[in-house]
Amino acid sequence: MPERLRFLSMAEVVEGMVLGKPLVVTKQGIIDFTLPAGHALTETNLRQMRLRQVEFVCIRAEDERTEAEREAELAADAERLTRIFSQADLRDPALAGLHAAVLAYRSL
Repeated sequence: MPERLRFLSMAEVVEGMVLGKPLVVTKQGIIDFTLPAGHALTETNLRQMRLRQVEFVCIRAEDERTEAEREAELAADAERLTRIFSQADLRDPALAGLHAAVLAYRSL
């Protein structure tokens, strides 16, 4: 089954979930806590994350949507993004880069 990345609040994260992206927590510019992508979260990890005030985390999860549902969602996201950027000059490299980054994020 295909997988997708989901950004969840700590209130939604439970033991056994797998990180989709590395988690890096800094305090005053110094790395305070890290976990690698692919790490299965333990109760100890969750407690450490709460103590360090982590708010959101990227989780890798099975994508239970059908291919048609995924394509419809991607098309709807692209259409919404087109409306949001309708007044932007996408010839500007910065705006074009932002548009591409948001579109890529929405396709995760």
